[in-house]
Amino acid sequence: MKLAQVNDFADSIPVLHEQACELFELPLAPTDWLADLGTDNDDLIRYVEKLRPCYDRLGRIIGQLAGLFVLARFGARFETDWTAVTKVLEQTRQTEADMRAVWVPKIAQQHYAYLLLAFGKTAAVTRGFNADLRRSDVLHEQLDSWTRELKLAGAMLSRAAAEKLGLLPVDFSQACCNCVASTPKLFH
Repeated sequence: MKLAQVNDFADSIPVLHEQACELFELPLAPTDWLADLGTDNDDLIRYVEKLRPCYDRLGRIIGQLAGLFVLARFGARFETDWTAVTKVLEQTRQTEADMRAVWVPKIAQQHYAYLLLAFGKTAAVTRGFNADLRRSDVLHEQLDSWTRELKLAGAMLSRAAAEKLGLLPVDFSQACCNCVASTPKLFH
């Protein structure tokens, strides 16, 4: 099933989320901005070549932060000088610089602005890291808030997916389960 078909299916079932779900608070994603465009447009190709590493890295940052927050919940502590935390902070800074360097054609400006919003939510989480997190009462409250923001950023990243351009939150073509399917069978 293609991503577009999955999205159509998901849109046809509005009862998946309750009225109070924070996913309803998401900014509107760009409509199918690629519907009338071919993927052979030079401006679009140039845009995606620069954007794809940022898009992929943003997905990894969200995943890394979510994993760190799970560990923080179980350990009841979060140290901002942990190696894994400092690495994700560096990745966030690098992603911001790389995203700001992307040349954006007119046809992709809405898409780019939406991705900047998703990145902004993620970066705001990392800017909230401070020494007060050693108190468990503050930590749990903060982790709840950060987790909500990451959930929204992840949903926005998914909504900004452009299958035609290879912008997918998870590239299943690189997953191990695909290795077997794509290799010729030597033994019957």
